[in-house]
Amino acid sequence: MKISLKWLNELIAIEDYIKKPEPLADILTKAGLEIEGIENKAKNFENVVVGLILEKDKHPNADKLSLCRVTTGNGVVHQIVCGAKNHKAGDRVVVALPGAVLPGNFAIQKSVIRSVESYGMLCSLKELGLAGDAEGLLILPESAMVGKDFAEYYGQDDVVFEIKVTPNRADVLSHFGLARELACLLSRPLKEIKIDDSHVKKDKSTKKEISLVVEDSTLAPRYTGAYIANVKIQKSPDWLVKRLESVGINSINNVVDITNYILQELGQPLHAFDADEILDKKLVVGHPEKGAKFVTLDGTELSLNGEELSIKNGKNETMCLAGLIGGKNSGVKDTTKNIFLESAYFISHSVRKSSRTLGVETESGYRFSRGVDPELTLFALKRAADLIHQVAEGEVYGDCYDVYPNPIRREPISIAIGTISDRMGYEATAPIFENWMTRLGCKVDKIKENNYKVTPPTFRFDMDHEMDLVEEYARLQGYDLIPEALPSLSYRPIPHDSKYQQTLQITQVLNGVGFDEAFNYSFVGKKAEDEFFGDVEKLNSLGLRASADRVGLRNPLNEDLNVMRSTLSFGLVQNAINNIKYGNNRGSLFEVGKTFSKNPQSSIVEKNSLGFVVWGQDHTNWNVPGTAPIIFHVKEAIQVLAKSFGIKAYMWEQKIDKLTAIPTCFHPYQTAVLVVEGKKCGFISSLSPLVLENEKIREPMCVAEIDLEAFLPQTARPTRIKDIARFPVVDRDLAFVMKKSQSVGDVLKTVRKVVGGNLFDMEVFDVYEGDKLPVGQKSIALRVRYQDPNAALADTAVQGFQDQILKSLKDDLDITIRT
Repeated sequence: MKISLKWLNELIAIEDYIKKPEPLADILTKAGLEIEGIENKAKNFENVVVGLILEKDKHPNADKLSLCRVTTGNGVVHQIVCGAKNHKAGDRVVVALPGAVLPGNFAIQKSVIRSVESYGMLCSLKELGLAGDAEGLLILPESAMVGKDFAEYYGQDDVVFEIKVTPNRADVLSHFGLARELACLLSRPLKEIKIDDSHVKKDKSTKKEISLVVEDSTLAPRYTGAYIANVKIQKSPDWLVKRLESVGINSINNVVDITNYILQELGQPLHAFDADEILDKKLVVGHPEKGAKFVTLDGTELSLNGEELSIKNGKNETMCLAGLIGGKNSGVKDTTKNIFLESAYFISHSVRKSSRTLGVETESGYRFSRGVDPELTLFALKRAADLIHQVAEGEVYGDCYDVYPNPIRREPISIAIGTISDRMGYEATAPIFENWMTRLGCKVDKIKENNYKVTPPTFRFDMDHEMDLVEEYARLQGYDLIPEALPSLSYRPIPHDSKYQQTLQITQVLNGVGFDEAFNYSFVGKKAEDEFFGDVEKLNSLGLRASADRVGLRNPLNEDLNVMRSTLSFGLVQNAINNIKYGNNRGSLFEVGKTFSKNPQSSIVEKNSLGFVVWGQDHTNWNVPGTAPIIFHVKEAIQVLAKSFGIKAYMWEQKIDKLTAIPTCFHPYQTAVLVVEGKKCGFISSLSPLVLENEKIREPMCVAEIDLEAFLPQTARPTRIKDIARFPVVDRDLAFVMKKSQSVGDVLKTVRKVVGGNLFDMEVFDVYEGDKLPVGQKSIALRVRYQDPNAALADTAVQGFQDQILKSLKDDLDITIRT
């Protein structure tokens, strides 16, 4: 938020800080209002002064240039070459002398133009970086003092603070609010904002011109309005334009500018209705019909759900979304003659919900979402009406509306000085506490010695509890007074949560095998997730838990984030697609997070899951491109992870009952289910070519997801130490011929069953598919390593195992030895 110190000075005396703003910035920062930037506008116009043209002659070497002699006071005369046409001798102009740096980093220096020396530049508004007519030089009135700094003369000697306001301090989102805070911090009085209501037409009634009905006083506790007739819509006066420009707001017209002025001055959003556009001369504060269409001031059409608070006309048509944005035909136009000026107090959560649901963000919505002062509503209306009378010659009607059936009252907060001392770590005193609370605008009642009841003002929404008062005491006294001390360790530290430890181990392992960690929202769009998976419930066949009935959000940010996610895969695939679209054609990500579903009793089930996505080629550092599909990189990572947790009894199962049981986003013939100790707990799969084609992705992509609660051991498995075997390991190689459709995992399972405890290790070291084999066949080379921990294995025993392996493979799987 931008704050003008000159504007602020009209509300509280801070002249002593304008030329040296840094100490004031330090005071505010220490009080919790961080100053992110200080702009001294006068520095933009150093060496820029008011000058008087003494003579204007033609340039001797250029027909389109003039040669001027200009004085800047004290008898100093400058020769300046100028290309403008609208000046003459005797005009007062703006002179940029050598050493000045104009907007755009345009440095002014002595120069030679067509063989004639020039000692400066005569400036236009455009060259000075100011809004307005840029044609020709800026000609100043005769009253302009020659030699005066232009910044001071033109009101550009202001200092502007950029303040970072935390969400709980909505009370300082205005110049008046900050002045009120400074009055507390500096112990200085506020200046009175005077309102002249002598011009109000007391013989004319607002209520006779416009009827008003407030249907929902819960969401609109206070609503005020005034009728102003015969306004003249025109350009705003210079003081108003400059005041708004000082905080970065462009002028629109005099009436709209006043509403923006009040927003910046008092923090109260206003809306000026074109009164002649209010059908049946009636306004209703209530709710629109569900599905009603509403066109905003900028032409955006919105579909309303009926829960928004709106301002409707007599035909039940929405003219304005309360506290958020006006309708296309409700605002002030160049032809507007009469207005109805609204100033209201709308409940913050109502405006915030409408803003998020409709995706509409405005300055008004920003203020109302955080809270405005209900006691300032009527004052802001009268202040705006007075200013509109001044700048637009409007006739302000009397008998204005102030619908406030249930005035807002703050409940007192009980607190003891001892509580503050306990929390701060130093001794708090009652006189200091009373002083600060009073300066904050609180009503302080002393119950007994060192015990108080404090009633906060209506503008301090953040002061609700005892600890809020403790925080205010600490903030105002200074956080630097809190002593530094190490906490006493009276008890043994609590061990880390086991799930946290597991997550940390997963992260370390997967980082070690080349994966980067992703963090996604737990919110997704139901429509987008359904389009991706086809049928979310099919994920159950892959070892995950999902339900068609999603876990919906009561107050979603928007329709694209309206349910809790069923899987991690969807978000990771979107991460990969975005990476590819931005030029990162290779990558591997994992995410550890929560997934959500409902059980048959419609209770919410929250599970810890682990997701993977890999895209592009050559992720395993193999030098030969295409040696192995990228899906093996994910498989390897899962195997390394299983080993790190001591999980051995697992296998990959490709016997999907029906191809239709697989979600449509996955490749039906490149999907396997991970089975751990007989339980399905996840899957690994290549992404369907149809999905890649639809997203215009040419890179291969695969995903995996694991239910961590089913995958990880529920109890710690102790590490078992074994003696190093004293007997040798015997290696034997076998080559089999089998169908391409058969899983190597079935072969490995058979070998384990046959060899049992004498199996030391085994690995597949070659896969061959070529013209030397029958069509549809492949050859697998397997190295089996035998070891008996109690004795040396005889050749006959090893051969017996070999024969039994071959027999079991032949009988059970119709797999034969390759000859």
